[in-house]
Amino acid sequence: MPAPKLKKPSLPLHLLKELGAADHTERAGPNRNANPPQGAEKVSGARNGPVNAGPKSILKNTRREPVEDDEDLDNLEGDMGDEEDGEDLLSDGVLDEGSEDDESEDGGLDDDVMDTAPKRKLPKTVKEKLARDDAEIAELERKLGLWNRKKLPQSFRDDGLGDLLDGLGGGLDGEKQEKRKRKAEAVEWLAQKRRKAEAALAARKQPEPDLDESGEDTEEIHEQGEDMDNFDEDDLTDAESEEDELDDDDMGEDNMEESRNDFEEPPHKRVRQPPKYVPPSLPRIRRRTQGLVNRITESNMLSILADIEKLYREYPRQHVTSSLVELLLIQVCDPTSLPDTLLILTAGFATAAYMVLGTDFGGQLIQEVVSRFEKYYEEAKVAALERPDVPKQTSNLITFISELYTFQLIGHNLVFDYIRMLLASLSELNAELLLRVVRMCGPTLRQDDPMALKDIVSLIPPAVAKAGEKNLTVRTKFMIDTITDLKNNKMKAGAGASAVISEHITRMKKLLGQLKSRKLKSTEPMRVGLKDIQDADQKGKWWLVGASWSGRSAGDMGTEKPTITEQEDSDDESIVPGDVDQGPELAELAREQGMNTEVRRSIFVSIMSAMDYQDAYFRILKLRLNKERQREIPNVIIRCVGAEQHYNPYYTLVAKSLCSEQREVRWAFQASLWKLFGRMGETGFDEDEVEDDEEDEAIAMRRIVNTAKMFGALVAGSSLGLVVLKRLNLLYLQKKTRDFIEVMLVTVLLECQGSEQPNETIAKVFGTVDAAPDLARGLQYFLKKVIRKSDLAGEARDLVIIGGGVAGYVAAIKAGQEGMKVTCIEKRGALGGTCLNVGCIPSKSLLNNSHLYHQILHDTKHRGIEVGDVKLNLKQLMKAKEQSVSGLTKGVEFLFKKNGVEYIKGTGSFQDEHTVKVQLNDGGETSVVGKNILIATGSEVTPFPGLEIDEKTVISSTGAIALEKVPEKMLVIGGGIIGLEMASVWSRLGSKVTVVEFLEQIGGPGMDTEIAKNIQKILKKQGINFKTGTKVVNGDKTSDGVKINVDSAKGGKPETLDADVVLVAIGRRPYTAGLGLENIGLELDERGRVIIDSEYRTKIPHIRCVGDVTFGPMLAHKAEEEAVAVVEYIKKGYGHVNYGCIPAVMYTFPEVAWVGQSEQDLKKAGIPYRVGTFPFSANSRAKTNLDTDGMVKMLADPETDRLLGIHIIGPNAGEMIAEGTLALEYGASSEDIARTCHAHPTLAEAFKEAAMATYSKPIHF
Repeated sequence: MPAPKLKKPSLPLHLLKELGAADHTERAGPNRNANPPQGAEKVSGARNGPVNAGPKSILKNTRREPVEDDEDLDNLEGDMGDEEDGEDLLSDGVLDEGSEDDESEDGGLDDDVMDTAPKRKLPKTVKEKLARDDAEIAELERKLGLWNRKKLPQSFRDDGLGDLLDGLGGGLDGEKQEKRKRKAEAVEWLAQKRRKAEAALAARKQPEPDLDESGEDTEEIHEQGEDMDNFDEDDLTDAESEEDELDDDDMGEDNMEESRNDFEEPPHKRVRQPPKYVPPSLPRIRRRTQGLVNRITESNMLSILADIEKLYREYPRQHVTSSLVELLLIQVCDPTSLPDTLLILTAGFATAAYMVLGTDFGGQLIQEVVSRFEKYYEEAKVAALERPDVPKQTSNLITFISELYTFQLIGHNLVFDYIRMLLASLSELNAELLLRVVRMCGPTLRQDDPMALKDIVSLIPPAVAKAGEKNLTVRTKFMIDTITDLKNNKMKAGAGASAVISEHITRMKKLLGQLKSRKLKSTEPMRVGLKDIQDADQKGKWWLVGASWSGRSAGDMGTEKPTITEQEDSDDESIVPGDVDQGPELAELAREQGMNTEVRRSIFVSIMSAMDYQDAYFRILKLRLNKERQREIPNVIIRCVGAEQHYNPYYTLVAKSLCSEQREVRWAFQASLWKLFGRMGETGFDEDEVEDDEEDEAIAMRRIVNTAKMFGALVAGSSLGLVVLKRLNLLYLQKKTRDFIEVMLVTVLLECQGSEQPNETIAKVFGTVDAAPDLARGLQYFLKKVIRKSDLAGEARDLVIIGGGVAGYVAAIKAGQEGMKVTCIEKRGALGGTCLNVGCIPSKSLLNNSHLYHQILHDTKHRGIEVGDVKLNLKQLMKAKEQSVSGLTKGVEFLFKKNGVEYIKGTGSFQDEHTVKVQLNDGGETSVVGKNILIATGSEVTPFPGLEIDEKTVISSTGAIALEKVPEKMLVIGGGIIGLEMASVWSRLGSKVTVVEFLEQIGGPGMDTEIAKNIQKILKKQGINFKTGTKVVNGDKTSDGVKINVDSAKGGKPETLDADVVLVAIGRRPYTAGLGLENIGLELDERGRVIIDSEYRTKIPHIRCVGDVTFGPMLAHKAEEEAVAVVEYIKKGYGHVNYGCIPAVMYTFPEVAWVGQSEQDLKKAGIPYRVGTFPFSANSRAKTNLDTDGMVKMLADPETDRLLGIHIIGPNAGEMIAEGTLALEYGASSEDIARTCHAHPTLAEAFKEAAMATYSKPIHF
């Protein structure tokens, strides 16, 4: 069977190679040593006629005349493989649509071509090469789905190349139109062929190429393989779908398939390195951005800018910014000298993008320009020593920087910094760069800051002396003369920019001026210096709002002079008046407050340096701000009033003065208010009105209150009207917006009520909404539903609670359940107080987990459980503790909301007997009026005299639950419950712990003596050392830890104890600091406790006190009982707490718990008693658990048998004591407990046996 004929390929091989497609096929495809297939002669002689009438190709192809001599043959082969002569090859390989040499529709050539084409005999090698090329091209077209395509794929337009062929050639009718369509389709295919070609050829075999440049080919194959890693599955799907669109009925298709198979090798597996991850959208972003950047001209710059904005809306902003900055700088950083007009165009577009996109783009562009200039400058200095022709990247970049300054993207300080840097060394390179700067923007520099230019001139003599005047080149001397003439305003003709360049700059400024009619993100140049950018990694980026900044040193601040002229002005006057004090304090304060432009800083300095509001008003007038810059006045005032800790009417008076005289400022205040609403989450505001650099800034309650009060005062004073609210839907507001409007309207009403004619004033203010009926209805609703119920005007609460600890939050919830209007004030920022945040709850988490760790290490082997490689992860241990705390505090906040309790985060103090002033944590101040006030401020750690607690080496209980590592040695001062619990935790985790206790027993005076002795023995067996009856004399911190000097309490030999960490646990004291009790005349006892009566009332009856701040044991559950009782007293007139039945628990292992009186208490009081005990060693459940340490001890009246006290030491003692508390509360006898059935086997049976031992005799002991 004869071999089928091959269809004439549609794409020239050299065009495919120029774009990279043919290389893949050439490397992976045919055997170079094989004989050409049948029909190769016709293929190679394609000029003489068509080979086969197959489906039409997208592009027609002709070849250059073949030559027979070796030199021309080499040129032909070189052209076919050269990838750098793409444009020439394209023009040679693809005929123009109007060319007479185009092929006809049937695949042949025009008659005149056939008649005139010389018929020469081709060398055999050329024939073979042409045959292979034609087969490879045909294969590529089939693989890429471009066979018989009729229109461009959509991806070509997505890449920004849809109009690349617009305007080429003549008419579009008939054959010419069809040919033009083919060319457009081909160009489209070329744009996407890299993705699809590589994906389609991924499985093809790649034998070693039989070429001399095999090493280069191998390297290129590897590079192309890496490129393939960036393709996604969509590309393959697109290729397959386009392949499916081919016409199955086209004649010759089967023949073509067989022909192509002749050139294919069997596939084999390809092994690739793991690809580097590239975000899927990044290549597409870069392609689209590249297409836009390549088409920038003065005429279409604004439309290109609009397309760039569209990219920002469709893709991640940072990705688009990075791509845009990279592509712009690729144009600038060329090793050859670029025309000034091109750099002007690029700088103008960059400035336009900065004005529209904001400082995010401008900051990254400037930082990248500085970085690249530094890199190329170092390379140029090295190159200048080796050869005279230095690459021109530095020259292009310095020109680009100069134009950025000319168009006001950057300030003059960055340009002056570069001038100072270049004057440090008078080299030929530096002279060239300085001349470029002076030529492009010299006059503007002199106009903006003549004093800085004068300082620059003063640097020249030292630089000349350093280099030697004899060593100066002609160019350097000319540069020095030019700078001197510039300073003296005597620039010579020809030293400045040419007329052509000046014309281009003028046109670009006019073009940028057209943008001022729209809302811009940036209207002022970025006043960032060279050192600021170089130190950005260490100090941060102060020029970006929201970025971290470590502050500026005094030396840095002294180098910058905050002066600026108006963009439209031509005089030398500074924007800042000469009488304004701009000390380093105000300059740094301006930056700290986010004044990131020169205009904002100037307004800020004018306001902050004024004597009064009238002085501030005149100082702002002296700035001579144009309409554009007047928009910054409200931004500065709003930021200042929001930054104050308390509302300051000074800024309101300044705003009133400005609004009364300047209509533009009134509109600017309205626009700023709308922008604020947008930042608070309101819809219906244009994106341009919400600055991106401020969207993520948390709007604290302090800012809301202060700003709302200012706008309320402006509305009440008729500086603004209530119509500023017309764009809000007052029925549906965000939480922050609702608070803002509430404060604002309350302020309006209060201001109007304070006027001479309040009714007329209110009518005048609210009468301005007649023209806005929707706003009028919304205000009517808001006044009835919100303002009428608002407490901002001073309506008294039923109960105000100072302190959100256990006592405070329980009282708040109970009062809310009783229907009272309650406000709870807590300064910590998290409810639950010491107990929930740094006391009971976190310590119990550590106690439980440390016990599990200790048990696994020491108490599982004899139980038959062998565990190996046990490690302590202290960080995770602490994390588990924090999770338990976080969940509980959030639960309390939920209960507040559920019961209608108002929660204010701040520090409360008495302003008078009914008013509590609150310093808000977020800043600002508010006041709360209460009919009843409850003090529940809790307690604080009692410090040890002469030993300062730093929570690192000398710690309190707060620091003991947050150590970052297990100390080798720990010393605990105080053997009470807190000290013993923390000692138990860190001893189990591996620390050597010593407890020093002044008393003769541990556990505090409330613990029964017999129980205390037993627990001391058990804890000592666990590894804790005790020194009872010992007092701490003093202590010293050293580099190695802490040295504690101790002595016997009864006198003895002094001793020094060393420790890495010392825990001070000598007790707690009531916390009353800052309460302002002196303002209401409340007194404290000798121990700092608030004096109360039996109903928790102070000497001021409506002020009550509960918890640790007053009498009784400092226990959380005692505070809970008091909190419930005090609310009952307020609401019902009665309450109850039995202080004789308050249990106490120490959560060591084993636990210790007691309720009622101890044996020593009964002895001291002379009360007769009977004792009954039962050890856990006789309890069946304790024996099965192998936890037999401890006992149950009961004390009862010998006559009535009524229980007097119950003491337990053993496992789960804290749970078992509840039965004893219940028995004491209801006056039970030991017989009552002994006759109560207890489940078997349980630890509670020991409780029953102890009662039996008290009443009569136990059964099991």
